[in-house]
Amino acid sequence: MHRDAGPRLDPGVAPIADVRNPSAATALRAQVIRACKVLDGMKLVEGFGHVSARLPDDAMLITPARGLALVQESELLTMGPDGVCLQGDPSSAPLERWMHLATYRARPDVGAICRTHSRMAAALGIARRPLRAMHGSGGMLGLDVPLYDGTDLITDGELGRAVAAELGDRAAVLLRGNGAVITGESVPQACVRAIYLEEAAWLQVVAEVVGGGTLFTSDELRARSRWYGVEVSRAWEYYTSRFAA
Repeated sequence: MHRDAGPRLDPGVAPIADVRNPSAATALRAQVIRACKVLDGMKLVEGFGHVSARLPDDAMLITPARGLALVQESELLTMGPDGVCLQGDPSSAPLERWMHLATYRARPDVGAICRTHSRMAAALGIARRPLRAMHGSGGMLGLDVPLYDGTDLITDGELGRAVAAELGDRAAVLLRGNGAVITGESVPQACVRAIYLEEAAWLQVVAEVVGGGTLFTSDELRARSRWYGVEVSRAWEYYTSRFAA
C-alpha cells in the first residue's frame, strides 16, 4: 500500500491471486485485457503503454509492444525475472519490460502495473513537479507521486532498478517526458489508480493557475483512504462496463 494512505490492503481490494490455479490465471489474463481497453478508452494511452501482472516465481504477464486497444489475449507474454520470454512471441516483448520486472522484485506488495502516457501527468513530469494529494480520488496515489528525472526509454535492468528505486514505497512515479508508472495490488486497482492519477494531475495544474491547491494532510488522507477499496471496485465496474464489456 502506498505511504500514508491507511492499512496495507484497501478494504474491498482482493489480495494478489494465486495464479497457479487455472481459473485464477484465466481471470488474470482477462483482467489485463480489460485494463488495456479502459486505459485506451480513457485516452491514458494511444499506441503505446503496457499492462502487467505478477505471476509465481518472479515471472510476470505483460502486454506486447502494440497499442493496448489492439492487444489480444493470445498475444500476452510471460516473462521470467531475467527478462527472457517464457511464453509468447519474444520479438513482441516491450522494450520497457525492465521497469516492471524491477518493481515486482523490489515490491512484493505490487501485483500489477500500468504504464501510461496521459497528458497532464506528462505535463507535471516535464515541469519537474511531483503530484500531490489534493482531492479525494487522487489520494489513492498517496500523499505524493515522485519524479524519475531520466528521459530515455527504460531498456535494461539498471534503468529499471533506477525507476523502482525512485518509486520506493509509493503507488506511482512520474517519468520526466515519458509518462508514468502506476502500481496496484491487483489489475483493477492499478488501472483505477492510473485514471485518478491523470485526474489529480489535471486538477493540480488547474488549481495552480487559479491560485494554488490545498494539500491533504496525513490525517486527512488516512481518514479518506478507508473508502478507497469500495471506490476502486465501483470505478472498475463502471469503466470496464463502458470500455471493455
